[in-house]
Amino acid sequence: MKNFTIVTVTPDHADHLISMIHELAEFEKMKSSVVNTAERLRKDIENKAVHGFIAFDGEVPAGMNLYYYAYSTWVGQVNHNFLHKINAVLQYLHMEDLYIRPQFRRMGLARLLWKKLAELARDKEIARLEWAVLDWNTNAIALYDTVDYVNLTKSEGWYTFRMDGKAINKFANE
Repeated sequence: MKNFTIVTVTPDHADHLISMIHELAEFEKMKSSVVNTAERLRKDIENKAVHGFIAFDGEVPAGMNLYYYAYSTWVGQVNHNFLHKINAVLQYLHMEDLYIRPQFRRMGLARLLWKKLAELARDKEIARLEWAVLDWNTNAIALYDTVDYVNLTKSEGWYTFRMDGKAINKFANE
């Protein structure tokens, strides 16, 4: 395995991250859906709306794992001691983007970045780590199948739905 350096994302990484976000969107056949910019991402990182890890091979960005904090009304807040550090109520982590650039795949980097997030969740006593994956992304699913997890669609019948801005406005204006 290569010797990757993994660091916590800072606003200075925004240009690298937005490039990889565009690459991921293209891979997922959703390139036109990305409207985020490096400047907006930089501000979102500063404001702690998004967090993450970025991996480097020397000076070259090799992959990223971006996540955000979320809250479960059913479980509540577990780690009250951590709240003062981020000024937020948190209960679980949502892994938004785990992406490895093609030339760095099959080197164990995705698992390293994912494990880094699991370690953070463990250390902060976060109760859950959740993510979504496209049903055709068999390589990602194979990675996820190496650990214990629950497929909520299969086991509990939970589906995730989304309204875009147009749908929100239409509904809100009824």
